[in-house]
Amino acid sequence: MLLNSPSLSPLPPLLLRGPMIKILLIEDHTHTRQLLRTLLEMEGYRVLTPSTPEPQSVMSVVQQEHPAIMILDAHLREFSGFDILAALRPLDPEQRPKIILTSGEDLGLEADQAGANAFLLKPFAPQQLLRLIENLNARDAL
Repeated sequence: MLLNSPSLSPLPPLLLRGPMIKILLIEDHTHTRQLLRTLLEMEGYRVLTPSTPEPQSVMSVVQQEHPAIMILDAHLREFSGFDILAALRPLDPEQRPKIILTSGEDLGLEADQAGANAFLLKPFAPQQLLRLIENLNARDAL
């Protein structure tokens, strides 16, 4: 089931979030990637980025680092976020990160069909992303 953009209610204090959660960030626009990295690190997340946004590089990071969440841009320069989703599909669901697909186009249905756990339409508010991450983590804790 795909989660839509969450409500903008306040987040719990950082101290209540538990151990540092790894987030794999795949965004080819440098400025957007830097802004998201800063936001996530300020919230206490450990942000990982692959050396390149190609499926093999992403798979390597997933298998070595075991991130809990992946924030994946649907429109990368040389690859599609959907190519990466397809490469991740054969992994055991326990080893696959929860995936938030992002795009400036409304690709919510396509994201769901491709196996993403959530979709965020760009531009989105920082609180929307943070709440969505919290919701995905809470579902894992159940």
